[in-house]
Amino acid sequence: MNKNVGFTLIELVAVIVILGILSAFALPRFASISDDAHESVAKGVFAAFESGVKIFHACYVAKGSGGFRTDLNCFGNDSVASAVTGYPLGTTTGSSANGTILNGANCQELWETLLEHNDFVLAFHTDANFVSGNDIIYWYAGGDVTSNSTYCYYNYIADDPRKGQENWQMRYYPATGDVTIGRETLG
Repeated sequence: MNKNVGFTLIELVAVIVILGILSAFALPRFASISDDAHESVAKGVFAAFESGVKIFHACYVAKGSGGFRTDLNCFGNDSVASAVTGYPLGTTTGSSANGTILNGANCQELWETLLEHNDFVLAFHTDANFVSGNDIIYWYAGGDVTSNSTYCYYNYIADDPRKGQENWQMRYYPATGDVTIGRETLG
């Protein structure tokens, strides 16, 4: 006897239709995985930065420190100086007026020393740096480290480097050691 083995055309079409319906529901779910991954990376590195701030301040307090200090020798590569508030300020603090003034260079130094061995490409906030290949745009606002309106900001732009897009941002306030994380748009 000769027996035909295989699928009929109707069975194949039914399988294709079922796969099409499943993919219509699954593809949008998988498309958002990239966004979720970028969000996790941004929040993870920002949390690591916040931990570095807390570790530094704990060392500052444990050593009985007060005011501006350049010789704590207890965090990272031992070169981080404190602001007068007891929170990390930077490594080259010569222009900080004895730990009372924050500048853009301090924000870069904080990122690089509090996050040792990070693989992020850091660029200061300027229009030319909103390009693919830069991961973090940073700069500062204010100046007087004792003011609650002075902070370093770091925007994670690896997910969308176009200027004017909403990205994850972390702000570090050297007056209080607070770190805030949210979505912001840089202009």
